[in-house]
This record gives sequence, structure tokens and C-alpha cells, in this order.
Amino acid sequence: EDEPLENTPIIIAPPPPPTAAVVVEDVAGVEEDTTNAVVPMKSAMAAFNEEFQETLKQRKEEENAVKAAALEQAEADLALIAQQRESKREAKMSKNRAEEQSKLEAMEADLENDNSWQKVVKLVDLTQDGRYSAEDTKR
Repeated sequence: EDEPLENTPIIIAPPPPPTAAVVVEDVAGVEEDTTNAVVPMKSAMAAFNEEFQETLKQRKEEENAVKAAALEQAEADLALIAQQRESKREAKMSKNRAEEQSKLEAMEADLENDNSWQKVVKLVDLTQDGRYSAEDTKR
């Protein structure tokens, strides 16, 4: 079946790589003309890609340095927070121990007291304005 020429695809071959005439000096100092030698030159896209890759590498190194500094700062901050929390906990524990000790001493003193009316008076608030300034004893 014959196809018309209008429907056939057009294939364009890529251009050959550029060549340059290079003068090379031999070890003995003799110059050679290498006009026929093919020296591949970088295309603009290849040069751009290499430059862009170098830029990306530099950015990545800078980001890693900033990230490392941020991680070090975060670890230092976490250590400081843990230290503050521990000191606050220790202070609260010692305060609670002191309060518990004083309450235990007061209870022992009340048990040693034989006068039952003193125990009752201690449980009842006898102040005149006790309603507003007294400790809340509701359940």
C-alpha cells in the first residue's frame, strides 16, 4: 500500500559535535597541528548542569551545617529543660517532706494530749470572721 509523502515523519539527525583546531606541544618541544582530531566541547546545557550541580552541593553543605547547629542547640535546650524540671521536682519533694513532717509532729502532740476539749477546740474555727478567711473544709 502506497502512503502519500505527506504522512511520512521527518527525521532530523542531530548536528555533529563541534571540533576545534588544537596545537599540542610534544615532550621534545615539537608542535603538532591536530586539526583533524576531534576535541569534544561542552554544550551550554552540560556546562549549566555542572554549575547547577555545584551550586546544589554548596547549598546542601550549608543546610547541613545549619541543621547540625540547630540540633546541637536543641540538645542543649533539652538538657537545660530536664535540669530545671529535676531541680523543681527536688524542691517540691523537700517542701512536701517538711510539711508532712510538721503534720505528723502535730498529730503526735495531739495524741499525747489527754484533754479532749483541746482536741475539739483545735477542730473548730472560733474566729469571728472565719467564714471568709478560713480554710475551706467542704467535701
